[in-house]
Amino acid sequence: MAEALISTLLQQITTIICEGALEEVRLLKRVKEDLRKLKFNLTSIKALLEDAEQKQISDKVVQLWLDRLQEESLDMEDALDEWRTVLLYRPTDGAENASFLQRKVWFFLRCFSFGPVYRYHGIACNIKEINERLDEIAKDRVRYQLTDTPSSRLLKRKESTSFVDGSNIVGREEVKKEIIGHLLCGTSKEGETCQTISMVGMGGIGKTALAQLIYNDEQVKQHFTCRIWAYVSDISDESKVAKTIITELEGLDKVAAFQMESVPLNSLLERICKSIEGKKYLLVLDDVWTENDEDFGGLNVTFKRGAAGSRILVTTRKDTVSRVMGSSHTIHLETLSQGLCWSILKKIALRERDQKTCEDLTPVGLRIAEKCKGLPLVAKTLGGLLQAKTTRKEWEDVLKSELWSMDVVHKDVFVPLLLSYYDLPSPVKQCFKYCASFSKDYDYYYTHHLIANWKAQGYLGFHGGDDSLLDLKGFEHLKCLEARSFLQIEDFDDVYGQYANCRMHDLVHDFALFLTKGEFQEVVVSKDDKSMKMNSERTCRHLKVTIERGLCFPESISDVERLRSLTIDSYNFQVDVISDGALCNLLNKARRLRVLGMCRYPGSTIPEEIGNLLHLRYLCLGFNLHLKRLPKAIGRLHNLQFLDLYCCSNLERLPDEMENLVNLLVLDTAACFSLTCYPKGVRRLTRLTQLTGLIVRVDHNDPKEFSIGDLANLKQLVVLSMKMVGNTINVESSKNVKLQNLQEVKILVNEAIAEDEDTILESLNMSSVPRCCFDTDFRMIGQFSTPRNEYQYFGL
Repeated sequence: MAEALISTLLQQITTIICEGALEEVRLLKRVKEDLRKLKFNLTSIKALLEDAEQKQISDKVVQLWLDRLQEESLDMEDALDEWRTVLLYRPTDGAENASFLQRKVWFFLRCFSFGPVYRYHGIACNIKEINERLDEIAKDRVRYQLTDTPSSRLLKRKESTSFVDGSNIVGREEVKKEIIGHLLCGTSKEGETCQTISMVGMGGIGKTALAQLIYNDEQVKQHFTCRIWAYVSDISDESKVAKTIITELEGLDKVAAFQMESVPLNSLLERICKSIEGKKYLLVLDDVWTENDEDFGGLNVTFKRGAAGSRILVTTRKDTVSRVMGSSHTIHLETLSQGLCWSILKKIALRERDQKTCEDLTPVGLRIAEKCKGLPLVAKTLGGLLQAKTTRKEWEDVLKSELWSMDVVHKDVFVPLLLSYYDLPSPVKQCFKYCASFSKDYDYYYTHHLIANWKAQGYLGFHGGDDSLLDLKGFEHLKCLEARSFLQIEDFDDVYGQYANCRMHDLVHDFALFLTKGEFQEVVVSKDDKSMKMNSERTCRHLKVTIERGLCFPESISDVERLRSLTIDSYNFQVDVISDGALCNLLNKARRLRVLGMCRYPGSTIPEEIGNLLHLRYLCLGFNLHLKRLPKAIGRLHNLQFLDLYCCSNLERLPDEMENLVNLLVLDTAACFSLTCYPKGVRRLTRLTQLTGLIVRVDHNDPKEFSIGDLANLKQLVVLSMKMVGNTINVESSKNVKLQNLQEVKILVNEAIAEDEDTILESLNMSSVPRCCFDTDFRMIGQFSTPRNEYQYFGL
């Protein structure tokens, strides 16, 4: 994660230096020098991170070094973000030549910071202080013997063999039968001697055990002339794999195997050819990781020398490996039922116990089996843990414990997941860890919201104006996580060529929590506390506060100054659950927030202090049934990218100051039934890609209300839903509306408009939009192809 963060910082520093904006700040001559020194330090440290990532597994001191580095990097990112924002909106050629937006924002910054020089000076001092602390971190690399040449992988999976106790494997009869059927059937393609079958699944789901069971099946033994078991793991060296295969084929001892060390690859491949020539073989390649089709190029040619009907069975965690290996069949291994997990668990945990004890422990054991979430490895691990627990109370203690907090789970269950995690590209690691901020019992993550959160946190990089590239990068990260079974993605959208929903296995969520080490916290307000304090050894960066029914939000929360995301979830719909003082206090302290979720916030107004959140990118206020107006200060959130007001049914108007939100990409006011018009200034939000619930006057160009001609400014729109107000469409105003990027449009037609649907689309130049629909029910105007509900917000 630190590597991806440092890469983003280097990109931002380079941009600031190259823009030359620092030359204009005469009082801060050393800032550019400090930034260059910072860039040098970060570049030097970045080269050591891969080595540090591996050493932290066994060296707690190195882990602390990485934690310090991440803390300073996040502080630096906030400082650079503030600097970039101030520079972006400063009047460059004097107030009289500055843009309308620059003058308004600059006025705010002057009032807020007692003048621009004061603000520049404060940011510059902050950069200098962080640079000094980073100097100390950089010096420590010598003490910890970190090098730019990574050590060999310290975390490795135990090498598998072909031997197995079949009595310990349950619930796989049908999939075993299916795979054996593929192995024993004839070759379907003419001239094809060998087919590849791949078994794909997350670590701990039982791929190797099932492969062992199949390998030792009597039908399989009789069908194939020779069988070969090769444990591959992360080996991408074709010579090493070839030596493993020869050792198995020829039954070599350690001495003979060692003598092959200096044998060239070509000789090894010739030796394999002779051994399998004309034989119907079964080759099991266990735990394959490589995604490069050239890594096994020579071996793939060699495998064709066997007799027709030969088979290769591959086990892997990645779908991409299945494709690279040219698999004719891919079997995705599913999780087991709770009952099957209990049968595995009790066989170990209740071994050699008397009947009375078994009857007493079984009810608790059945509930513990739910924690396994269908993974046989977890069932075996918890069975071993419970074997040493003799009383019902001890079993109940295990039931109440979180999996991610158990040492035995770290050792036995998380190791396979750590292997997959360290195989992730660095930018994807931080995206994965961020998923820990969503509730575990939440089945679906709405992918556009998830990517918007990643973007808000800066995990997708520093944009250069093309936001679609960041969205594409976000979907690539999703596919990367799916390929390693960290996420299950579904509901493919043919129009966008993207996935709409995804889910995360509970154990994977526990693993993400384990990796964050307190960086994410969830607090439940279960009693009337006036103040609340975070409980963590590390600085909390992401917080979710749940308010139970009948209780109020605390008047103060400590240690929120460095929060980057905050979700407030209330199950109490009284207006006074969160007092104005408590929320003002929170917004005044938590000024580094990039994501703020207040879905179902029970208040009629939002405090003006929300304008202090200079870094805010994502603001969710959906399903706030009491909210009547937004503060003018919302116009000061000029970094805001995502504003969600879905189903704020009593919201009466949007402030004119919204025209200042020039970085806004998504605005959702669908199901805001009390809203009668949009302010004219929304036409200035030219970066909008999704606008739902728009109210547009179509009969004339109104000087105060958003009108049909104003759509021409929003050229980046991809998704649009709107309510048409007026008796007829002003064709003269609409003729310049050419939204070439539009993929989906939904229109609520005023019954007074006489034109038919085709005429309306033609007058708006929208006839060629792939997905169009009309509706007369404004409550449905936000509903597109992907269903939404209040629990698809921010993981609630």
